[in-house]
Amino acid sequence: MISVIVPVYNGAAILPTTLPAFQALLGVDELIIVDDGSTDATADSLAEAEGVRTISVPQNGGRAAARNAGVAAATGDVLVFFDADVEPSPGAARALADAALAPGAVASVARLDPVPDAPGEPFQDYVANHPRGPDLASRPGERVEWRFFLSGACAVRLDTFVAAGGFPEAVAYGEDVALACRLSRAAPDGLRLAGATVRLHDLGDLDRALGHAATFGRAAAAIGDCDDGPLRSVRSAGWAGPLAAPAARVLGRVVAGLPPGTLRRKAVRYLLASTALASARRA
Repeated sequence: MISVIVPVYNGAAILPTTLPAFQALLGVDELIIVDDGSTDATADSLAEAEGVRTISVPQNGGRAAARNAGVAAATGDVLVFFDADVEPSPGAARALADAALAPGAVASVARLDPVPDAPGEPFQDYVANHPRGPDLASRPGERVEWRFFLSGACAVRLDTFVAAGGFPEAVAYGEDVALACRLSRAAPDGLRLAGATVRLHDLGDLDRALGHAATFGRAAAAIGDCDDGPLRSVRSAGWAGPLAAPAARVLGRVVAGLPPGTLRRKAVRYLLASTALASARRA
């Protein structure tokens, strides 16, 4: 059985775009949407939705806790997670489940296709030209490094999910890669690329992205069982640690004045990285 779990917080603006896509998913046994203490009209959007099982959490507890609450209510042996701001194709959940159930696999992830609503905004321009996730050369079924495992569109076998302890609720941002690290330690070749791409809406802006980068930097100190790759770099801050804060200040001042193009995208990338490093160093 396949359970689809979607956490949402104050999603009234995006649900008219993405909810019909969730309802149109093929080959799934249940669709669970967890309203994570929304204070807008999210509950009204979900009240009349057909084929949706809604779980309401009275107080916002974060994405990890909302997903875990959905898992607790699920009946499937394969868990498919979508964020509320993604728009999957009808076959996306089935493709994710099939990849997670392949021999030797324990989990899978889909590619994200960013949909800018303000293409000239620095962060949206950067994301549209440098989307996060698996290497573009990777093919469906191939192994994916844990650092590219993004819970915006992923699937995990229930038994593996439980053995890994679920999404770590102490990690405010980056809980998906923290879980993926644990999964990859149990099954080094077990994370796979699914044959699906989902559209990603609500990209936000540079200010919001910087807030996420700072939160990730602070959270990295709490992810104690992932000692390789970018998390180690963020936690230790390395030789770049002392330079991270001044670099972030300088880049923060110049990014807005740069013309659109490769140089500005590189500046945005380094601004996000230096913000995470500076935050990790202060944590």
